[in-house]
Amino acid sequence: MIPDPYLASLSVEERTQRWSKAISAPGLAKVAVAHLQEEMLGFCSFGPTRDEASPDIAEIYSLNVRPDRWRRGAGRILCEHAFEQAALREHAAITLWVLKHNETARQFYQRLGYLPDGAEKTDVELTGSPLHDVRYRKAI
Repeated sequence: MIPDPYLASLSVEERTQRWSKAISAPGLAKVAVAHLQEEMLGFCSFGPTRDEASPDIAEIYSLNVRPDRWRRGAGRILCEHAFEQAALREHAAITLWVLKHNETARQFYQRLGYLPDGAEKTDVELTGSPLHDVRYRKAI
């Protein structure tokens, strides 16, 4: 789904700097990490929506779980944590963007109660190739 040349161009050092900066930045955006003892299983970043929408909408910006740890509950726990944090901040709903052709992810979010809300977008800036996203929403 994500072009191989783009993935090959990613730098561990660059990504480490980017995430270190994001994690330590003050503000409402947060990152939650799932781990088992010393092993990192995945992470979820979330906060206020980045879309042009009502300020009472939260957004899951990213969810990543190690593929060898899929279907063991880490992704569900991370999404539930983001949902609970949005509820504590009195948001009315939480949204997320998912690649249109990523059926595995779409089914995962649907099992958690997220549904497509009709919004779609195409991003060409990230990879240089079009990535087609659909937005999912869950009321709080």
